[in-house]
Amino acid sequence: MAESGDFSLSTLTAVAATEDSQRVLVVDDDEPLANVMARTLRSRGFDCDVAFTGAEARKLFETRDYAVTLLDVKLPDESGYGLLEELRAKRPDTAVVMISGVDDPELGKAALEHGAFAYHVKPVGATQLYLLIVNNLRRRSLEMEGRATLGRLEGMVAERAEQMRRAAELQAGMLPASPYKDEGFEVAAHFTAAREISGDFYDWYRTGQGPVTITLGDVMGKGLPASLMMATARAAFRGVAGVEPLEAAVKQAASVMSAALEVNHAYVTAFHLTFDPKSGDVHYVDAGHGHARLLRGATGQELLQQRSAPIGVFPDTQFVTGQAALNPGDTLVVFSDGLLDLRPDLATKEVQLPYEARRAGSAQEMVDVLAHGAREKDLFDDVTVVALRRNPA
Repeated sequence: MAESGDFSLSTLTAVAATEDSQRVLVVDDDEPLANVMARTLRSRGFDCDVAFTGAEARKLFETRDYAVTLLDVKLPDESGYGLLEELRAKRPDTAVVMISGVDDPELGKAALEHGAFAYHVKPVGATQLYLLIVNNLRRRSLEMEGRATLGRLEGMVAERAEQMRRAAELQAGMLPASPYKDEGFEVAAHFTAAREISGDFYDWYRTGQGPVTITLGDVMGKGLPASLMMATARAAFRGVAGVEPLEAAVKQAASVMSAALEVNHAYVTAFHLTFDPKSGDVHYVDAGHGHARLLRGATGQELLQQRSAPIGVFPDTQFVTGQAALNPGDTLVVFSDGLLDLRPDLATKEVQLPYEARRAGSAQEMVDVLAHGAREKDLFDDVTVVALRRNPA
């Protein structure tokens, strides 16, 4: 019984039969030997051409494709190694086997380093020659299949990268331009995604001379699923503009998101607020977010106490509206938990925001200071910071 991995004669014949339309070239200045090898291969069903010099071989390469080339190391008009390099560059699908009358490991090593499939010492018996061709045809076929598969995968990766680039552009286009300045206040944001697209979002808008509505949301997860949920959450909050009281608006937005959240086993934390620029009154719902600081001027800092559960965790969550007042010179800062990767000290809520942030001259400067370095780091989570500042009197 043949050992595992051995080819039977019938198997080899079948392999050769599948390759019978593929041509073999013998390049050797020993004319009798070259002709014998050609006759042997033809008798086995292979088409075979013969060249006795490098120049003759080059002319044949220009007009015909060869599946396998047997190439002598030493030719009368040039080195077989030089011809090997040229052939590998111009015909990378040709399997080249170097043959030589010298049994020298260094010559064999050089042949492989120049791209040959194998190195064989002459003379080559009929059975050895047949096996040499069949085995290298088989290897060539596997390598071509591998390159084709790699090409398909690279194409798929490139297509996905282009799709993700477009998705990122679309997602960025959904975010309002920062900063936004109006009568007596400024809203600004800094956003850096951990991947091409994000589960974080921020939004703000004002209808006429009414209150300003601001939302910062963070969808559990990363990548494409989170980004799709982000678009759903943003649209849900946009859809409840003007609904009063604020907790009813958040409840209605949560009901819009509920089906998508359930299917994706996800939840959303959000900080949703309205701000009256005339009075400075802020009404907010903190749905499991928790990262908000109210800066009193450049020195004081307060925490907002009212909290509710994240959206999508419990079906019967009762959202609670909190209230605060922004005096002239005060700033409300809200950020996603990705900022804690940059500034772990902020995980302790009583810790003051960094001095340079509290002393920032604008809301935009403040968020950029807080998120400094985000775009230069390999982030684990998205970083989003939003600041609402009431201008000093």
